[in-house]
Amino acid sequence: MHQYKAENAKPNPKSTINSYRSFGYNLSTAIADIIDNSISADANTIEIDFLWKGKDSIISILDNGKGMNLEELIIAMTPGSKDPEDTRDEKDLGRFGMGLKTASFSQCKRLTVITKKEGFATIKRCWDIDFINSEEEWTLLDYVSDESYLDKVDKLKCGTFIIWELLDRIVGNSNTDNETVKNAFYQEMVTVKEHLSLVFHRFIEYKKIKLFTNTYEIEAWNPFLLNLTPKPEMGQLEVLNNNVEVTYFILPHMSKISNEDYDKSGGPLGWYQQQGFYIYRGDRLLVSGDWLGIEKKREYSKLARIAINFPNANDFDWNLDIKKSTATPPIEIRKELARIAKMAVMKSAKIYNWRGQKTMSTDYSNQSFETLWKDETNREGIKKYKINKKHPIIKQLIDSEKENKLFSKVLKLIEENIPLELILYNQNENPSFHELESIPEIPSDDLIQLAVDLYKIYIIQGVPENLAKQQIMNSTPFNLFPLINDYLI
Repeated sequence: MHQYKAENAKPNPKSTINSYRSFGYNLSTAIADIIDNSISADANTIEIDFLWKGKDSIISILDNGKGMNLEELIIAMTPGSKDPEDTRDEKDLGRFGMGLKTASFSQCKRLTVITKKEGFATIKRCWDIDFINSEEEWTLLDYVSDESYLDKVDKLKCGTFIIWELLDRIVGNSNTDNETVKNAFYQEMVTVKEHLSLVFHRFIEYKKIKLFTNTYEIEAWNPFLLNLTPKPEMGQLEVLNNNVEVTYFILPHMSKISNEDYDKSGGPLGWYQQQGFYIYRGDRLLVSGDWLGIEKKREYSKLARIAINFPNANDFDWNLDIKKSTATPPIEIRKELARIAKMAVMKSAKIYNWRGQKTMSTDYSNQSFETLWKDETNREGIKKYKINKKHPIIKQLIDSEKENKLFSKVLKLIEENIPLELILYNQNENPSFHELESIPEIPSDDLIQLAVDLYKIYIIQGVPENLAKQQIMNSTPFNLFPLINDYLI
């Protein structure tokens, strides 16, 4: 193609640098991208600070990584400074050599980097969008708005200090006494903290890094809730093509944990939204709580969470984007992921629908349960809920009332007037109202007496003792309490 060479078409600095502001970052994903660079630079302590000064507010990120000399700093400040097809160290969380610039420009108009490499002096460089727009040149500045910032890095053996100023998209031109914007600014810090505690939870748990926001240490939030009591069920680790590791976790039913753990374990988005796949790249979380089109989010699948971890050598196969917030599994492993997802959903449904019900240790456990309710699909394809006429209590009442059909009419009235809308409203408004309801360990006296009375009726009717016990103990709610069997004598 050399014979066809014509003009060099250099991008206009003003339009290009402003287009970098529209890559779709939010504040949380932008700061996470900066922390990726800190981790790649071998930092083990990273401090994120929010300082309110109205329109002069500042967000900064300080790390104790290996720092840079002048040549390395200029390269780091240059857009597209790395080839995404280059082979990277397995610990390198970077991809395009764009993160520092695009993440920063998405939030501010002035980016200053102060850095110090061991054995070198502290140096600085600054991108100022207003200056670039006025000059229409890619001109770096040897500038810092406050000389005291240099002292923070001078005190370190090595490290890097990122400073975001002119936060036009966060605080605009607000005055310092604007309490509304001030509160929103610091609320953003809380959101960032929650995001980082999830995205980097493995790095925090493995004690590879410590993260701080305004001097407060960020604790890891593990979406698989390994510290819960009872512990989640953990599937066997499977290794798919190209060293992709997959493990499923099935959480215990909400009624099995404490109220405090329920609030914590739902995560920032709640139990329903946190279900699905969690995609990691070198232990850094990219995607959280998404079924990737393989399954759908349902109530009964919300106990299922699946971890996928792939090395950075697979970036191209996973269509990793610049923000590192989306990734798509390669076609060749989707079938395996679908298999694992189906298995996890089935396990979740079993626990969610039955709340891990206890079964008898006798042969009764091999029989099917008679539930109080069952669902049927009518001719129009609509689900209807019916009282199970085979349930021993219901069956006895129907049989004993053959002359008077009032009881059957009452059952039909109940079935046709189930307050589904009210149930759904309460479930969506606050699921904990019924999800946290725990099943008592010991049956009530009334329930025991009901089982005894039913047993006596069976015996009078000539039902063998063993069969009578089986009928009772294989129906809800008696099946939840094996102790009841001891009273059936």
